[in-house]
Amino acid sequence: MSAHPPTAPLRSAAVLLFLCLPACSEDRIRKALPPDVRVDTWTQQSASRIDVLWVVDNSGSMEPRQANLARNFGSFIDVFTKNAIDYRLAITTTDTFQDKGAFKGSPAVISPKTPSPVAAFQSNIRVGTAGSPYEAGMDAAVMALDARAALNAPILEARETCRTGCLDKANTSTCQANCDVAHAVEFLRPDAYLYIVFVTDEEDKSGNPDLRYYYRRLETALGPGNDGMVSSAAIIGDVPTNSCNATPGTRYKQLAELAGGELGSICDPEFATTLRKLATSAVGLKRKFALAKAPNVSTLQVRILYPCNAPADVTAPCARVDRAACTPEVPVDSYNLVCTPKQGGPDGWAYEPGGPVVFFAGESVPGVNAKVEIQYYEEGKP
Repeated sequence: MSAHPPTAPLRSAAVLLFLCLPACSEDRIRKALPPDVRVDTWTQQSASRIDVLWVVDNSGSMEPRQANLARNFGSFIDVFTKNAIDYRLAITTTDTFQDKGAFKGSPAVISPKTPSPVAAFQSNIRVGTAGSPYEAGMDAAVMALDARAALNAPILEARETCRTGCLDKANTSTCQANCDVAHAVEFLRPDAYLYIVFVTDEEDKSGNPDLRYYYRRLETALGPGNDGMVSSAAIIGDVPTNSCNATPGTRYKQLAELAGGELGSICDPEFATTLRKLATSAVGLKRKFALAKAPNVSTLQVRILYPCNAPADVTAPCARVDRAACTPEVPVDSYNLVCTPKQGGPDGWAYEPGGPVVFFAGESVPGVNAKVEIQYYEEGKP
């Protein structure tokens, strides 16, 4: 639903609010606004460390799908780069007979320190098409995580012993930080979120018919109490319709829904939009912002505040950028840069009345630590 320009009183209120920021206190801002105007605010948050396991079908029909992933991977990693995410990427296949969850490619784990990480991923993701036609993606994911946990176990045990030895020292925190560095693991890091992405044009053929078994195994991969740090997503055959010679990935869809992840279609000719959506989900950036009250839609105004020193690529999706308050007198990290996001379209915001919710699509999703302000009159008020 499209919104009309704000009414005159609300426009005046917006001017007063803008002139007041950032010098005014919250009380003075409230006094500057008409009593019926609401300003709902949020700060965009994200995970700082993320390990991503890609489980990719390597059966005979997958060559063009793998090429599609490689060609469009930039749209995935851009989200991580823009938000300064400390990531690790690893790839295994759906073949549990030959590969058995082994990581593929060189280097087997890609990080921001990898020379040309995009090129490394594009090479690693081409896992070939000689794999078993008995695609068991969920079993493969469990195998990969179990193998990595076994590899990590002695390292983490040594880390814990080292950290315990720091307790009697004056500089305990520094000592323990050094232990973490000295006994670091490459993947399945205990302080990182885990995001599992399945990519296949076939239904899952894993051995256990109980889907919740795999949900529990994956959710507990980081140990008891860390299930909230694990999520899964899938690029699969459309459900329920069979298209582009792909089998509907019903089980993967159900798993992603249980684990709070995103879905994409294996039939998409270009994966750019899907990969950006998956990356946004992985990072934890919110796309939906629930308003406190149902709004008079014609009065909705949406602004995103960034620090004055925000790089150009962060503000590139904005319809308008106002730096007037970014003067030499204010700190460069003050939130005085005003981004007016686009409205509508694949890279703009839209109002969803059922929530009531403002939804940001595509490139318009507010970046990490951005401050989101949505100003409006309540429904039924001018």
